[in-house]
Amino acid sequence: MIIGLPIKKFTEAYTRLNNVISLDERVHLSKALLENIVNCFNQSNNDIYLITKDEEAIEFAEELEVFSYSSSHEGLNSEIKEFFDAIVSTNSPWCIIHSDLPYINKFNAKQVEEEIKRNDFLASRSEDNGTPIFGGTKSIDKFHYGKDSFSKFKKEIEEIGNELHIIFSRELNFEIDTEENYKQFIDNLPNWYKESRT
Repeated sequence: MIIGLPIKKFTEAYTRLNNVISLDERVHLSKALLENIVNCFNQSNNDIYLITKDEEAIEFAEELEVFSYSSSHEGLNSEIKEFFDAIVSTNSPWCIIHSDLPYINKFNAKQVEEEIKRNDFLASRSEDNGTPIFGGTKSIDKFHYGKDSFSKFKKEIEEIGNELHIIFSRELNFEIDTEENYKQFIDNLPNWYKESRT
């Protein structure tokens, strides 16, 4: 399976948490979350790509022993579309994953892989109607990340006469997007993150 993880500059990650954690803590959080996701999906024969133009993130991809992809386009949706067209083969399983999913583990990562192979399109839905996980075995003409992305993906897939299989799992839809999300995360730290802080 081809997995794409869109990554912005580590120093620009989680700016909405500026009031609660320092820049160094935000960079550490960003790298730790990314490393956990890579570790969870690296158990199978997956090709994992960090979709980024940032030099530090490209170097981090090398440390994690995964690929990086730098788009010539600007804007998240255009960058992901270029990655998709360049890397994903017709009818190959693929998945785009947000890098801020703290409760993903090897067990539910394996479930995602199996579900993707069985469905044309699959997604999880965050509390703000975002799309932390989106994948499948069929191609899509346009990506819709941003406000209400889940509804936009669902509408486009229905318009082409297909169905979006939805994953209902807290581990696969909880993102650290707000100060409240971060507080919930701190109150329920996963073991992998506790270990990353020692």
